[in-house]
Amino acid sequence: MLHYSCDLCKRPIDVKRDVRHVVKIEVFPAVEDLDADDVEFSDVDNLEEMHELLESLDERAADEVGDTATRTLRFDLCDACRQRYLKNPLGAKTTKQFNFSNN
Repeated sequence: MLHYSCDLCKRPIDVKRDVRHVVKIEVFPAVEDLDADDVEFSDVDNLEEMHELLESLDERAADEVGDTATRTLRFDLCDACRQRYLKNPLGAKTTKQFNFSNN
């Protein structure tokens, strides 16, 4: 039998009585879509360009490519941590607002 634990609080999750939530995060470089009017169609050999690109990637160190590559992350959360995660998914620190009187 598989045993699960919450990746935030490390509490064991009993799948028979608790709900296990899965969070998947995908991080990838954004490439803006081009309008069809902006694209110039030419007699460029796309296969040749792709071949050259793949060869240049082979020559580069893996750590250079790793910073810009797509990464997929997966986490198991208990119900309490899921609720906390949904309130602040990016983990941004919140500052308290002070209300001063108009004296």
